[in-house]
Amino acid sequence: MNANVQQRVLKVISEVVNRKENEIRLDVSLRNELQLDSLSQMTLFIALEDEFQHSIPPEEVEGLVTVKDIVEFIQKKIQEPSLA
Repeated sequence: MNANVQQRVLKVISEVVNRKENEIRLDVSLRNELQLDSLSQMTLFIALEDEFQHSIPPEEVEGLVTVKDIVEFIQKKIQEPSLA
């Protein structure tokens, strides 16, 4: 797992949920433990799009349940060749 991507994801999540980065573990559930409702999740993914300059289609968000899922998804996204 790319430490830089992980750190950036944790930073964004900590800002959205208003918690310290060291309080957020990779196995934490977005909905249950971080208590993100649909609007908060949308805010999080918009912030991640801004941070990484990659779009995150809504249909791909549904499978992202934990912080680790997000980190792995972002890593995969930034490794994909651009279609531009």
